[in-house]
Amino acid sequence: MRILILSHGSSVHTRRWVEALEERGHALRLLTAEPPRGYRVSSRVVGMPIPVRAFRYVSALGAVRREIREFRPDVTVAHFLPNYGFLAALSGTRPFALVCWGSDLLLNARRTPLHRARARFVLRRADLIHVDAAVLADAAISLGAPPGRVWTRAWGVDPGAFASTAGGRPADGATRPIRIVWTRHFERVYDPLTFVRALAALKRRGVPFHASMAGGGRLKGPVETMLREEGLVNEVRLEGVVDSARLRELYFDGDVYVSLSRSDSTSQSLLEAMAAGLFPVVTDIEGNREWITHRREGYLVPPGDADATACAIAEAAGDPDADAIRSRARAAVRSRGRFDETVAQVEEKLRSLAAGRGRA
Repeated sequence: MRILILSHGSSVHTRRWVEALEERGHALRLLTAEPPRGYRVSSRVVGMPIPVRAFRYVSALGAVRREIREFRPDVTVAHFLPNYGFLAALSGTRPFALVCWGSDLLLNARRTPLHRARARFVLRRADLIHVDAAVLADAAISLGAPPGRVWTRAWGVDPGAFASTAGGRPADGATRPIRIVWTRHFERVYDPLTFVRALAALKRRGVPFHASMAGGGRLKGPVETMLREEGLVNEVRLEGVVDSARLRELYFDGDVYVSLSRSDSTSQSLLEAMAAGLFPVVTDIEGNREWITHRREGYLVPPGDADATACAIAEAAGDPDADAIRSRARAAVRSRGRFDETVAQVEEKLRSLAAGRGRA
């Protein structure tokens, strides 16, 4: 197939999808408002460098329409509704598959009546709407998506990439400091400041630990300030944005994975941590509950509750059922969270769209 992809070229998620489809023999063309890095496929930056991002995407409309005429794609795939999804809908390309990333439906689309109208406009024009969680499917339908066009399937991870870590917790795990892993960005929705407060509570209780925080974002400065104020600079290492090799090292050395997101669909980092055999401690929100049942595949804690998070981390380190919990978490990912299986299903659905069989 000839597949036109509209997505952020700088995103690791975009690169993953592009490379997976290319490896399956498809002819791809990537259009992006941000320069791609290291892609083998043909790509092009579109849109004017306008400070207001919404106008930047609208300014790319002419270039997208020209590319559609010249490349003649069998199907177009747009990632993230407010920008590339909107651009695809305006361009009139058909058939058109929309891939939602979570915050585009759970947060962005609900900000104002204008945002809701834009979401409805895009959702009603997409021939296929791929969401990665039931909570996202409900959000899409509530915003006007025809139910028959909504397909729910987690993007998934490669369990084999974490095979060396699965079941590899060090034998001295009961006596050494708890190794805590954080891999979410330093943004308000992921609540890194509550995580730091939880670590401060652990220290006050005399619980020995070491935490690694990988990621970047607008709250990095406040996180650094709070770490100094709470006296945690020796217990917490800020890794910055890490590559896949370093990420696997963090998982291998870790005991407990923590995510305190206040809004999420299926978290890729949660699935990675589960596949790697870490003990998940995550917020009690709909997206996480699709993967974690409290005390079965991990622990659920109330959003924004630093004390509850601290208690959960300490308890997880000594839970006599910890090995069974980790095993069930790994099994859940192998059962319904494999990226290769998702790509195969996506490919089949795109073929159906290209053949005119996909739209309800």
